[in-house]
Amino acid sequence: NFLSHLAQVEVCDVTYNIRVLKMKDSLFIYVGQDKSETFDELAVAMPCDSEEVLATKIIGPPDGVGSHQLAQRLAKKLKKPVFLSLGASVPNDRIVRPSIEKKIFDDIKNNVECF
Repeated sequence: NFLSHLAQVEVCDVTYNIRVLKMKDSLFIYVGQDKSETFDELAVAMPCDSEEVLATKIIGPPDGVGSHQLAQRLAKKLKKPVFLSLGASVPNDRIVRPSIEKKIFDDIKNNVECF
């Protein structure tokens, strides 16, 4: 069974969708600008036996939007594999990215059943 969840965050007058697909032992999270969703990048992060979390990018340019770093933090927090896609419409800046990350981590606290 899959469980889906949709959250939105508005940053600088732009709405971003955060789509979560909860699977048995892992998560797929997509983040993209509302009405402009594109699947440009995919990263995966997996916790190891120790505190270490391994992450890599599967799809996308080498200098992409940093999806593997966020996937790594999420996998560490959730203690399960996380597949993460950040659309090209999500800027890697000091305002938008931290706001989106805060929304995701707040959603984890407030909707734990979805993660």
